[in-house]
Amino acid sequence: MCFVTAVHGVFRLKIRTTFDNIGTTEFKLLVMIKKSFTFCCFLIFFIGSLSRGQHSHGILTPGVTFPQEDSVLIDPPKMITMSFRVDVRLLKLALYTSNEEWIDIAFQYDPGRKNHNFVLPIPFELPPSDYYIARWSVTDDVRGLVNGEFKFAFGDDAIPPSESISLQVSDRKEILPSTGAYRRETLQE
Repeated sequence: MCFVTAVHGVFRLKIRTTFDNIGTTEFKLLVMIKKSFTFCCFLIFFIGSLSRGQHSHGILTPGVTFPQEDSVLIDPPKMITMSFRVDVRLLKLALYTSNEEWIDIAFQYDPGRKNHNFVLPIPFELPPSDYYIARWSVTDDVRGLVNGEFKFAFGDDAIPPSESISLQVSDRKEILPSTGAYRRETLQE
């Protein structure tokens, strides 16, 4: 906003110093340009502030997680780490298999703990799964509750969770005639 004010001030000074050397038509044109410039600057500032206001909870999403979203690790993780931009209360951290089976990782909510870094060790071997889902909930006592999740996989044959999920969308096979037209009866289960 300071830049806009500075440019506006220079523009106003320029109009005043050239007033003696120009006619009324040019002066009116310069005033119109100034007003248009001021209006455009206002719109840019106003629209920019609206877009920031709609995403105010974004500050409560983790800036860094370990394992990272959709990552494939060589070895199973020994911990889950989450770093936030501001101090938050971690209300929930739960781990699930790809079949939505809960894995007890001994998370306990501590109402007195407000921090921006959380590390939860995983001191045991995780059960076999195509991928794992870490679900979390946080609040900063100002912006409300925010829920989220990140997925990861590990092992030699592991593939990114996003690819595993896209393979699970449907187990139906579609047989299309050579013309490209098809009907419901061509779907096989």
